[in-house]
Amino acid sequence: MLHDLGVWLAGLILLSPILLFGLAWTKINRFYQSRQVQRRQKLFYLVALVAGSVSTLAYLGYWSWRVCQMYHGTLPFIALLTLERLIYVSRVLSMAAIASLLIGRGPYRILLVLATLWVMFQLWMHGGIIHWA
Repeated sequence: MLHDLGVWLAGLILLSPILLFGLAWTKINRFYQSRQVQRRQKLFYLVALVAGSVSTLAYLGYWSWRVCQMYHGTLPFIALLTLERLIYVSRVLSMAAIASLLIGRGPYRILLVLATLWVMFQLWMHGGIIHWA
């Protein structure tokens, strides 16, 4: 039973960036209707949400690939190449998202910074899914 709890906790940790970005996208209109925010801060926050969402998409693709590897599933080479290139781009996008979140103003900013740091750490640690021999 303790093993099952550990698996559920790991799944929650891995899915938390996706949940946080989804929650931020749903709350953005209500946040800006009730508060006066400068246009520049709002623009930076929207750029951060887009960049963070794309990097989270690469993060989700990487972990999906890992699950496929665990069950001995194979993906076409073009899909692996696309995922690897998306991971390279997402490394830069996650850094830009963190900088934009620090400048911009919107809902769940601090939680999004932490989630983006987690995604950036994962993408930097687990890059290079295609190994050239």
